[in-house]
Amino acid sequence: MKDSPPIQQPTLHHPSNAALLTGERTQVSWSTIAWLFVACGIFLRLFHYIDNRSLWIDEIYLATSLINLDFAALASPPLAYEQKAPIGFLWAVRLAVLAFGESEMALRLFSLLCGIASLFVFLPVARHFLKPFGVAIAIGMLALAPPLVYHSVEVKQYGTSVLASVLCLYLYIRFSAKFNVKDLLLWGGWGALILWFSYEAIFVLAGIAVSVCLTYLVQKRWKALFLSVIPFALWLFSFSINFILFTYKHADSAWLVEWFKLRGAFMPLPPSSLTDVKWFIQAGYLLLEYPLGLLWNSNTIDNQALRILLKMSLLPLIFITIGFVVVFRKNKTTFMLLLFPALLALLASGLELYPFYERLTVFLAPLFILYLASGTQWVAAVLPGKARWRYLFASLILLGPVFSSLQQLYNVNLFGGKKHAHHREAILYIQEHMQPGDVVYVNWNAQPEYAYYREVYDLNFKTIMGKDVRQQSASTAAYFQHLSPDLNEMAKHPRAWVLLNNMMGANIGEVEYPGDLFSTALKDGSLFVKELEKRGELKDAFKGLHNDVYLFDFTHKNIPKPGDAF
Repeated sequence: MKDSPPIQQPTLHHPSNAALLTGERTQVSWSTIAWLFVACGIFLRLFHYIDNRSLWIDEIYLATSLINLDFAALASPPLAYEQKAPIGFLWAVRLAVLAFGESEMALRLFSLLCGIASLFVFLPVARHFLKPFGVAIAIGMLALAPPLVYHSVEVKQYGTSVLASVLCLYLYIRFSAKFNVKDLLLWGGWGALILWFSYEAIFVLAGIAVSVCLTYLVQKRWKALFLSVIPFALWLFSFSINFILFTYKHADSAWLVEWFKLRGAFMPLPPSSLTDVKWFIQAGYLLLEYPLGLLWNSNTIDNQALRILLKMSLLPLIFITIGFVVVFRKNKTTFMLLLFPALLALLASGLELYPFYERLTVFLAPLFILYLASGTQWVAAVLPGKARWRYLFASLILLGPVFSSLQQLYNVNLFGGKKHAHHREAILYIQEHMQPGDVVYVNWNAQPEYAYYREVYDLNFKTIMGKDVRQQSASTAAYFQHLSPDLNEMAKHPRAWVLLNNMMGANIGEVEYPGDLFSTALKDGSLFVKELEKRGELKDAFKGLHNDVYLFDFTHKNIPKPGDAF
């Protein structure tokens, strides 16, 4: 029996695609707007890249290996500070380091290129699934969403995962309707390569494979089903090799599983209580904020009622719900391949194999953006045909990203939220104000950032590396008693600088529980300063995001005797 024709996805050039629009001139205008959004997305990424903020602690953890290890060592886990990243990403960033140095901009270059490339590759993807107005909305969301902009200028692999998801969709629209061996091998080969740059790509590729196979099974297209095994087998083989060589070596981080448990990152499986049901509602809501960036960042607004109103997710929820229904009715295969990656990630989360949490859901952004854009273009279509405001109403979904992006241009300290740190600023403040004879005390929880910037900026401070005495201290008094040798060593110098991290209450490999001694009483540094003021005089202070610096004068020493009350 002859095989039926290949599945035809709706494309931009299909005659029915003009039905929602008012004419050719409108199509041109939406295409222009889409390109303007691409330009805005590139501008935002370049602006924050050139702004060159300090690395934050997670970036520093990974950067430590990237500037110190060669290609072979990067391929031989473990990395410093128990970091994990796909080998393709590690090698690409290492190549940038060798070419351009160890600076923040060199380390972030590959992520920047991936972020910009994702905008260009997403254009043909959006045009395949959407009409011109929907394309403009989809590109606008990808270009302007603050979390996606942030991960495009970060020394982590999450921005690369966004590009990987977009590339997987592009390969689908490029090769899924072709059944010659050459194209099937190309589809399989490119997908296999993507897996070496993104852990999360396996969810997207597996979602595509399951969707295509189910479609062929229902349609009884046995030849197409048989031929589709070629690319899918290549993906499975590539994933297996990658897992055996690299990924499985990271699978025994029990502390990390506990860390994510405390943050509700694992889906209840099975849900057995009202609290478990609430988890799904909360997870869906959080996706609208991170990674989609659709909720207004209204935390700086004083009026509480207005702040709550701006934070409401009603409009995005309406659009995405409509999008689910529209895509399901229009094309079941498209509905499945956009949804299955999220379902597979949720299943892995329920099995505690993959946390469904914040930055680890960034790869889903392009998929949900296509649902949202489908909903917005449907709303624009059902509103009165002559009412130009119908497009304006549907475009309201972009107000959140636009508002937040403008805020972050005006105040760059808002960019990245809690991930925006002043590690470099704190350390360079010490360098700028150092005097001969000064010593720098680096607290145990500030040593990773100091080690990175010492190497990159060739610092030659005389330092005292603070000991971590938390485990042997049952109280704050005991903590400072055990720390006395370090503090007394500081007091031997006329002046001493103190570098503290006011955010980190635990080392890598530990879990910081609510109520821990260090997190509740010691992390903000106030007790540390109070203890040092018994020995000397506080002369200067720098209060930054994540780091504080204090200068003490010990010219008139007053070293407490053993047994003195805290």
